Amino acid sequence: MPSPRTDPKPLSDTEIRQLMADLEAGRHPTVWFTPQAVGIPEGRSGKIIAIADPSEPDFLRVRPAGVNDTLAFSPAELTLTRPARRRER
Repeated sequence: MPSPRTDPKPLSDTEIRQLMADLEAGRHPTVWFTPQAVGIPEGRSGKIIAIADPSEPDFLRVRPAGVNDTLAFSPAELTLTRPARRRER
């Protein structure tokens, strides 16, 4: 029997601070999109490119995998929890 689906946790303030530290160190950390992400399928990945002023609702700048543009997202639309791989049947 399949386990019940649980939605991934959105980014916490602590995780956002870690993402900022990663960017300052020259790294572009990977995040995954939650069901709340608009226009990007749940479970797809992207790289954090920049973090704007947190007073903006969508202050996290992400380049989704396979996309050349950098798009703005809120913490609720992103997670650090990698989704489980889907089994092929």
